[in-house]
Amino acid sequence: MFRIRNLVEKNGIGTITKFKIDRYATSLLGGVQADVTFTYSNKKEVMITGDEKDVVDASIKKLRLVKDPAKQKNLIEIFETQFQGTDVGARAKLGKGINKYILEKYYNPFSVGMPEKLLNDALKERDMSAKELAEKMEKDNKQKESTTYTHTSGARAISREVALKYSEILKCDPVDLMFNKLTIPVWGKVNLMHSVDLEKTYTAGQIFTYTANAADTEITVVPRDLWRSDIKAIKVDAKGTMYHNQVAFYYFKKGMNDDAALNKLCIVGRKIQPNPELDPDYFEDEFHFGVYENTRGVSNLVNPDPYVKEKNKIILEDFTPTFVAPIVAMVNTDQVVDDTEKVQAIPQSEWRKEESLRIERAVALEKLKQKELSEKQYAIKIKQINDQMKDYESSVQQQIDLKIKEQQIEIARFEARAEAAAKAASQTKSFFGKKFIKNKRLS
Repeated sequence: MFRIRNLVEKNGIGTITKFKIDRYATSLLGGVQADVTFTYSNKKEVMITGDEKDVVDASIKKLRLVKDPAKQKNLIEIFETQFQGTDVGARAKLGKGINKYILEKYYNPFSVGMPEKLLNDALKERDMSAKELAEKMEKDNKQKESTTYTHTSGARAISREVALKYSEILKCDPVDLMFNKLTIPVWGKVNLMHSVDLEKTYTAGQIFTYTANAADTEITVVPRDLWRSDIKAIKVDAKGTMYHNQVAFYYFKKGMNDDAALNKLCIVGRKIQPNPELDPDYFEDEFHFGVYENTRGVSNLVNPDPYVKEKNKIILEDFTPTFVAPIVAMVNTDQVVDDTEKVQAIPQSEWRKEESLRIERAVALEKLKQKELSEKQYAIKIKQINDQMKDYESSVQQQIDLKIKEQQIEIARFEARAEAAAKAASQTKSFFGKKFIKNKRLS
């Protein structure tokens, strides 16, 4: 599987002038991936990314588009040579002389490949296109189609909230859409049943380096809850034993503290003199795998497999450890599978049933939203009516008060006029009375 991305768009048709190749190991599950970036004469840049074999085929196909036969042949030869030359840690030796740069570059557990590749790989595993995902997201009112395309193209990073939404549709862990699998190299192997003859003889339970080329190093997935920067891994390679093909994880710490390691599976280290007669000042480090015990100050390492021969039941006896680290997890790599395979094993009827339930849930939520909207609208209407009633009552009261005040003024005016009339009548009566008496006297 591979995909092509236009990194830099330019007008016109250019010719390929150079290319850049990156190869990297993802995990035991992902294998070796590759990114090839072509630069054209008009400054256009195109990247082909995916499984290394598919990328090689697609890249050579693109190089064959060069019209000049001689240039085409030359570019293909250079490409094939350079591609092989960028192998993952080619000829880098393990153990004491391991190439640190190779390990940091190709076995970085947090930064391997392009971020958008995780989402596109998840889509391919489920036979779903970016268009289908975009339409599904927009249908569920989660985001616009154009936003989904920016995530599949790598133009924008995927946020935690969007990863959760994608994981619901793709039926996967949202972490796998944002981060690569955490992986580390298996630095050594151990056989619990027999001794192993390599550059020297390794006894049963003794850990040995199994390859001289970093490209041949096995890469194992580390459970995220176990990850620490000092985690290490070895593998049991002993067919016929109960621990065969299991990877043992432990944390490497300098110094010795065996209190937490008593009677547990451990990795232990010790110093030996391989040739004390010839060079009494030369020491080597040895590492062994087994159950560590300390009885009355005497350290022993017991073979953890109950079915080994009697001669191999005790791996180390009465030894002085320089390093003791408890095993934090034993993982069978044959059982480490991507969650996409588990999803594909789910019956289609269950998929349809879940989809039906999701639709029902969406309908119920829509009805609830409509109900909440109706209730809000009702509450707003009631409030408006109450406010109008209050305004009306206030207006009526103001009118009543105004009428009463006008009536009071009118009554006051009427009483004032009546009082004035009565006073005038009284004065008139008094005047005519006095005049009548006066006339009577004269007569």
